[in-house]
Amino acid sequence: MTTEEYLLLYEKFLAGNCTEEEKELLAGYLDGFELEEHPWKGEMGNKEQVRTEIYNRLQEEIKPAKRVLWMPAARRIAAVAAILLIVLTAGLYRFFFHPSSQISIEKKIAQHPGNGIKPGNNQAVLTLADGSEIVLDSTKNGLLTSKNGVEIKQTQKGQVLYTCLQPASRGVSWNTISTPVGGQYQIVLGDGTRAWLNAASSLRFPITFEGAERAVEVNGEVYFEVAQDRSKPFRVSFNGNTIAVLGTHFNVMAYHDEAKSKVTLLEGAIRISNHTGQHLLKPGMQALVGDSNSNITTRKANLEEAVAWKNGYFIFDNENIQSIMRKVARWYNVTVTYQGDMTGKEFTGTVSRFENVSEVLGMLEATEIIHFNLQGSNIKVTP
Repeated sequence: MTTEEYLLLYEKFLAGNCTEEEKELLAGYLDGFELEEHPWKGEMGNKEQVRTEIYNRLQEEIKPAKRVLWMPAARRIAAVAAILLIVLTAGLYRFFFHPSSQISIEKKIAQHPGNGIKPGNNQAVLTLADGSEIVLDSTKNGLLTSKNGVEIKQTQKGQVLYTCLQPASRGVSWNTISTPVGGQYQIVLGDGTRAWLNAASSLRFPITFEGAERAVEVNGEVYFEVAQDRSKPFRVSFNGNTIAVLGTHFNVMAYHDEAKSKVTLLEGAIRISNHTGQHLLKPGMQALVGDSNSNITTRKANLEEAVAWKNGYFIFDNENIQSIMRKVARWYNVTVTYQGDMTGKEFTGTVSRFENVSEVLGMLEATEIIHFNLQGSNIKVTP
């Protein structure tokens, strides 16, 4: 097993997606801490003690009839597992891989009961062409409405499904699906394209795609799996920029409180353009851009980090504390204030999005380079 394979398998374990065979493979790989790129250091504690503890925890996970994913009884495993991924980043060893790290994390979590602050959930509002609204989180499954030859249903999987029953009437009718702070939702458009909306996001789209293209508009963050139709390119507009695709998987992050929008391509090919020019992206690449007059730059993407929100967890990759807390604020519906110098406060690690906010804050605070004070729904951040 290569280093990359080991890390990918461990990340899969953190997300709760490992099969029993994969857990056994991971548990059996006891020399995982001898990775050439990450040699063991003395300040990390007793190697055999730490390795044995991790092995035992994995064995507990492998036992038949054990609970899976992030169940309350598995919080210790979740905390330790998340720290393991964090420790594999050079420069953070001294914060996370000390024999007392688990105790430290649990103490920090206990210090932040969260004041009842819960993680986000599936909720959204669907605004129809006539201005009427359907609150999706309180609507029963089944038929929502049928207008202009289009049937709109909500499935048992929590998706909104558009089905064209007959040719559309003349003129384009637009709908908008919006998620609040602390919400997320999925929708299947009339052409079969699937879209996942992150918190505080919206997707504006025609109820049927007529004409020479399929055009939609995005605010916030949306992941697309575009249905192929070579005769009608799919176009996404955001902040004065445009993405053109035929059929592909990609993520658009275009929040107004972020300095740059990010477009990350997982499969297929897309072209992103604005007034300054255009770039063709290949899988594994990411484009960064501001408004319509900003130059577009590209780089290799961390695909797991880019779509972690869709898969139910946060991944931080050398990310500064302000960026992390913007994600926390959107998902947990809290406000964040800062006191003191936040320069150089960067973190790398993984944690489930469905833990209470105290879990996330406790793990960050265990580094001892950042601290939090909760007052109601406000989080104050200090060095």
